[in-house]
Amino acid sequence: MSCSAAKPGSTNGYTMKAQLQILVLSAKLKENKKNWFGPSPYVEVAVDGQSKKTEKCNNTHSPKWKQPVTVIVTPFSKLIFRVWSHQTLKSDVLLGMATLEVSETLKSNNMKISEVVQTLQLSTDRDLTDVVGDLSVCLDGMQVDPETFASADAENLSALPNGDSGLSSDPVARTSRDTSPSIDSLEDIPNGRRTANGTGSPSLSTGGPRPSRPPRPDRPPPPTPRRPTSSPDLCPDDSSLKAHAGFVSPLACAREGAVSRSHASRR
Repeated sequence: MSCSAAKPGSTNGYTMKAQLQILVLSAKLKENKKNWFGPSPYVEVAVDGQSKKTEKCNNTHSPKWKQPVTVIVTPFSKLIFRVWSHQTLKSDVLLGMATLEVSETLKSNNMKISEVVQTLQLSTDRDLTDVVGDLSVCLDGMQVDPETFASADAENLSALPNGDSGLSSDPVARTSRDTSPSIDSLEDIPNGRRTANGTGSPSLSTGGPRPSRPPRPDRPPPPTPRRPTSSPDLCPDDSSLKAHAGFVSPLACAREGAVSRSHASRR
């Protein structure tokens, strides 16, 4: 089986962007018992913002197209193949999809894609392990210099966010990581705790026993109230007070003193 070739574009004598010729050959689809007439499948090829479609085959689970499709790719492009079933009165139904890395195809063919036939497993878009058939394509028309590919591959790896440098490309994350205190920058202070970067905020405890709280001072006893002393002018006669066994009110004492003074004035 032969595929018509397309001349690749070149940059500085080496191929980096090229017109890749894809010949969509055939497919074998899992039969659906609900559809008695079978699907009307066609293939969509998508890569780097481009989308190309084949013609449809009517009512078959084993379509054969043998239709060429040309796309512009780089050695690191990813080809996405989708097999659709054409519907007349509603939206087309996705039967299966498959992906193909151009770089892996180049590596397995000595950096030259020339009439390379690939059989790809088709799976559902929800579960990649659910195989619903296979798709056969033929790739042709791309050749890359091994040294140029190795240099470009190394640049792609270094440009990744989680590359060998180990630093995040996010400046906010990097700043927060640089300003965060480390264990080595913690300084001991006399109160048994440590602060970060010399600031007064507590960071880590040394694990020693916490100082006990000092005992509370004893409250002084309440003052003892003094007993009221009787005035000698109000109660001149102590013998009358001693005769009473109970409490003598100040009013009674004053009345008795007044009577005593009246008797004294008569005398």
